Amino acid sequence: MLYINPKHCIDCYACVPECPVDAIFHEEDVPKEWQRFIRLNAEKAESCPPVREETA
Repeated sequence: MLYINPKHCIDCYACVPECPVDAIFHEEDVPKEWQRFIRLNAEKAESCPPVREETA
């Protein structure tokens, strides 16, 4: 699973078309039933190394 670190995200939306299940949203656009995952994503992202183009 991929976690997006909100501290490092620059809101370029480059990740959105790459998601095969359309599960990436801007924080303001997250459907209500999935909003509990905003905090979980931020917590999990802290322990993940950043993904860079050369490592993707």
